[in-house]
Amino acid sequence: MIEGPNGDENYYVLPLGTTLYHDKSFPEGHDRYVVYLNHKGAIAHEDVPMKPEYGGSFIDPLWLANVDADNLKDIFKRFPLSKKDIAAAIKANEITKDDLADIIRSMPD
Repeated sequence: MIEGPNGDENYYVLPLGTTLYHDKSFPEGHDRYVVYLNHKGAIAHEDVPMKPEYGGSFIDPLWLANVDADNLKDIFKRFPLSKKDIAAAIKANEITKDDLADIIRSMPD
């Protein structure tokens, strides 16, 4: 799960199978990873003025976290799913009726 830039309160996910390359460990207890992307054509962008404090390089990383049940609950509270959304997700993932029955049985009353 990737936090949106500048605290925009959106979350994003990397496609399944995306390779993360370890870049650096920090003493504060987090790590930085790199994802390489190919892009065709010119990238629409704004120039970042290079300030002396950047030391010739400006890195503005986004925060990345594993998705767990608590994260999903928080996200679905802010962005509730409709019956149509849930049905589309189930069909896209080829979940069977038996799978759904198991899921429903495992839910608290």
